[in-house]
Amino acid sequence: MLKLPNELSIVHVEVLHQDLLSELNNSRDICLDISDVMSADTASVQLLCALQKHLLTINQKIAWVGSSDALTNAIDQLGLSEYLAPESTN
Repeated sequence: MLKLPNELSIVHVEVLHQDLLSELNNSRDICLDISDVMSADTASVQLLCALQKHLLTINQKIAWVGSSDALTNAIDQLGLSEYLAPESTN
């Protein structure tokens, strides 16, 4: 499981990208803990969409842990809620 930081921003997107790549290489399922996320920008949501797109090509999906109003609101504002729905699966 990868615990996302409280700030998902373009400043941190490269580190997040590397963390997601490591997670992809280390496990079959991608589990993201979003419970600490207090802000999210377009670059971060775009990266999560790219992850979702990749996982769909290999017949997998993101398993979400916790909830984040900030992330959900950012996704909604970008009109991506049908594609990227961070609902807790535990």
